[in-house]
Amino acid sequence: MSGAPIGWIREIVLDCADPPALAAFWAALLGGRPTEWYPGWVTLEPPPHGQRLSFQASDDPPPETGTHFDVLVDDLTAAHEAVLAAGATFVEARTSPRPGADGAPVPWRTYRDPAGHPFCLVVR
Repeated sequence: MSGAPIGWIREIVLDCADPPALAAFWAALLGGRPTEWYPGWVTLEPPPHGQRLSFQASDDPPPETGTHFDVLVDDLTAAHEAVLAAGATFVEARTSPRPGADGAPVPWRTYRDPAGHPFCLVVR
């Protein structure tokens, strides 16, 4: 390939059965405003420094691709409670093999959103 890019990532799109509901879930976690552009397509317009997410109607379950989102948080315990209250499912707690700046272990937790897409809460 030449040095010129062929494009860029404009947004990340998640397939799901209920785009408005899943957009509302992610808006509760990340901020932003869900906007339905047409039936079956809702975009979460991001807050500053956010990534644009869109939700497309599909009856297929999320594929097991190894891809997930990392959501940076200041307080893992408070964020854990908030995502569960918003409808996430807790999967497991993990610890990074790389220590934090202070040498202490860095915890993170893995979840699934209401449609089954994986994501992690990671301490900043």
